[in-house]
Amino acid sequence: WRHLDICDYQCYLNIKIPRVNCSEHGVKVISKHPFGRQNSHYSFKFDKLIMNKVREMSVTAISKELAEPDNNLWRVIHHYISKAIEQIDCSKTTKIGVDEKSCKKGHNYVTIFTDLETSNVIYVVEGRDEATFAQFYEKLFALTGDPNYIKLVSMDMSKSFISGHKTYFSHAELYFDRFHIKKALNKAVDDVRKQEVTSNSILKNTKYVFLKNENNLTQKQTELLSEFLKSSTLDTVKAYQAKIQFDLLWTIPNKAKETMLEKWIEQASILALKPIDKFVKMINNHKKGVLNSMKSTVTNAVSEGLNSVFQLVKARARGFRNITNFMNLIYHLGNDFVYNFH
Repeated sequence: WRHLDICDYQCYLNIKIPRVNCSEHGVKVISKHPFGRQNSHYSFKFDKLIMNKVREMSVTAISKELAEPDNNLWRVIHHYISKAIEQIDCSKTTKIGVDEKSCKKGHNYVTIFTDLETSNVIYVVEGRDEATFAQFYEKLFALTGDPNYIKLVSMDMSKSFISGHKTYFSHAELYFDRFHIKKALNKAVDDVRKQEVTSNSILKNTKYVFLKNENNLTQKQTELLSEFLKSSTLDTVKAYQAKIQFDLLWTIPNKAKETMLEKWIEQASILALKPIDKFVKMINNHKKGVLNSMKSTVTNAVSEGLNSVFQLVKARARGFRNITNFMNLIYHLGNDFVYNFH
C-alpha cells in the first residue's frame, strides 16, 4: 500500500497477509487488517490524507501533488462518502432547503436537499424536475425520516420545484430563499441595462456597477454610480433604485413588511420596464412564500451559506468526467462527516 511520505520520499507498505488453509473452504486470505482496505492501493492513513485534502483542493490538483492517478483517488473518495451517506439520519429533520446546480454549463443538473437546522446535505439526486421531490419523498423513509414531519421548505421559484412541493409537501410552509429572489431581481436590472445600452453608450461596461453590493464596489465604480444617481434619468438607474428599495424590505420590522411590499410593487409597476414588470409579476404570484422568507432570518442565512458551498463545488467541477463525482463532492463539502479509517 502507498503510505504517508517520509522526508519527502514515497513510502510503501509491503506486507504478506496471513492465509488460512481450510479443508472445507480452501485457502482464504484474512480480509480485515489494520493497514489498509482489501484490494486498495493505499493505507488507511493515506486514505485519510486524500479525504482531508479534497476539502481544500480539486482532485486534479491532489493527483498532481501526490503523483497518483485521479481515478484511484476517486475510488477512495466514493468508498468513504458512500459509507458516510448510509449513516445520514433524518429522524429529526423538519426544515429542508432545496437547490439546483449544474455540473457543467448548460448540462447535467442535480437537486440538493439540505437540513436547514443542521446545515447538512441529506440527499443529492440527478435532475431538477418534479420527480426529484418524489425521489426525496421515498428516500426520507430510508434515512429514518418521515415526509409528514417536514414543516418548512425553502427553495427557488422554479415551476417544477413549486409543483413538487404542492404534490409531495403541501403540508409544509413554503419559503422562497433570498438568494434566488435577489438573483432574479439582479437579472431584471441587467436586462434593463442591456436594452438601454444600445441607445446609450455611457452604459457600456457598467454591468457590475449596478449588480454589486455597494460595499464591494471599487473606488472607480463607486464614483461612476454616484454620478449616475445624481444626474441621470436612465431607465437602468430607475431599475437600480427599485432594487435598492426592495433590498431594504428585508431590514424593516416584520409587521410592516407586507404593507411595504405592496407599496414597492405599486411603485415598481409605475416604471413600466418590462424586465422589472416580469419580476413584479413573479413576486405577486408567490407573495406568501416571499413574505415568509423576508420574515425569516434563519432560513436565509443558512441558504446563502450553503449556496457559497455549492458554488465552491461547482468551481471545482471543471474536468469532472461524470455526475457522480460532482454529487459526492457536494455530500463531502456539505456535511461534517466523520469517516472511519480502519
